[in-house]
Amino acid sequence: MSGSPLTRRGPLLIIEDDPGIRDALSGLLEEAGFHVAAAANGKEALQVLACLGLPCLVLVDLWMPLMSGDEFISRLKEHPSRCRLPVVAMTASESPAPVGVEACLRKPFAPSALLELVRAHCTRK
Repeated sequence: MSGSPLTRRGPLLIIEDDPGIRDALSGLLEEAGFHVAAAANGKEALQVLACLGLPCLVLVDLWMPLMSGDEFISRLKEHPSRCRLPVVAMTASESPAPVGVEACLRKPFAPSALLELVRAHCTRK
């Protein structure tokens, strides 16, 4: 990442199929003062975005049922008002990060690494 991105108000969106991980990430970020929306897969995330508006950041797991993180990112970037949204991929894979992501968090990652990325893009409530 070059420079410091502008921070925006608004919720951040977590897309993670594992309910334990999704709840843990949501809890950590809410305790840190951020508003969080969550979805269990890419298909559900597109529905959440239709109601939510533009989040300050999207955290997306790459391996999910129904619609993978890669497919979600492609669909997100096709939409003119959403194509510039910052996206952080979360994965245990050593594969290169997909095109269109701001950063890639390799699982397991430290909570401090997640908080640093979120703080760079989102202002607190």
